[in-house]
Amino acid sequence: MKITRIEAVHVRLPQVLEVADGTQDCLLVRIHTDDGISGLGEAVSCSYVARAVIEAPRSAPFRHGLDAIANGMDPLDHAAVLRALESGTAWYGPEGVVRHAIGAVDMALWDIRGKVEGVPVRKLLDSGAEDSLPCYASVYCPDSVDEVAAAARQYREQGYRAVKFGWGPIGADARLDEELVAAAREALGPDALLMIDVGRVWDVDTALERVERLRPYDLHWLEEPLQPRDFAGYAKLTSCSSIAIAAGEALTAMADFERLISQGHIDVVQPDLGHAGGITGGQKIAALARQSGARALPHAFGTGVVLAASANWAAANSSPTEHTRSTSPLAQDLVQHAIRFENGLLQLSQDAGLGVELDEEVVSRYRLS
Repeated sequence: MKITRIEAVHVRLPQVLEVADGTQDCLLVRIHTDDGISGLGEAVSCSYVARAVIEAPRSAPFRHGLDAIANGMDPLDHAAVLRALESGTAWYGPEGVVRHAIGAVDMALWDIRGKVEGVPVRKLLDSGAEDSLPCYASVYCPDSVDEVAAAARQYREQGYRAVKFGWGPIGADARLDEELVAAAREALGPDALLMIDVGRVWDVDTALERVERLRPYDLHWLEEPLQPRDFAGYAKLTSCSSIAIAAGEALTAMADFERLISQGHIDVVQPDLGHAGGITGGQKIAALARQSGARALPHAFGTGVVLAASANWAAANSSPTEHTRSTSPLAQDLVQHAIRFENGLLQLSQDAGLGVELDEEVVSRYRLS
């Protein structure tokens, strides 16, 4: 089997708002082979730049596009493909957007291998992986207390046992933060898990003050209160916080994850597989987390491709996963899959590989030429 093409599938809504919703402008990759088997992956990045990383033609040494590098290689020789991609992009890589694009290729390679072996990707990672796993509804935070309460009731009525509100108005005003969290907690009830994603807007002193203010509302974790590489700040915060601290979605380099875990001592590390090297990168980060006693959970706010990759990886690592509740058609309609939410759990597909296919009608509606 040989790779014949790595195709960049760039889709974008007609109107893209400058809000923290990455399901408005997405980049997928599709690996084609001479056997007719294809694989899908997703890069969580600046889609335009990541697309260029994939499509760039051969140039001077170490500055080629991923499609040009991988063409003709065996997709089942996973390690060799990744080595070639890293070597061929060394002049302008290896981190940042190059790593994001390579992570998408990595997902697609896992998808192909699963299809060839006839098993879901989670079974490739761990033959004993479960077919269902806990998840939490991931929600862009509404602007008002009443809207937050209504959303919390809605997700609880739908069967979610855990909900995360993030970004939006959170972080700017201490009193409003407390009112929003209090409303969410009251609407969810005492037995549901509540998480808050701050959106990287505080310094460590502000974070410590907010922790004390929010402590009565029994948060399961407080996510990304500080800048991504404020490792000293995370160390100070985690040493004093009565609330578990989660972070990591914005990191790409393995060295940064090592510092966040070993120096920052965070409780929950959250690699985004489309940002941190794909499923292979996620496996390395999970191993680091286990060594330190941290929990590794995926950040997964994208299309159904990153949902399926993250859910399969989470199932193999016995962790919950994020379940995007964005109403964007790129989040909900672009990808066909058999993953179903029931009573707080994601029931995973039994299909081989990632179990995902693109809805070509939706692709044609939103694809950029």
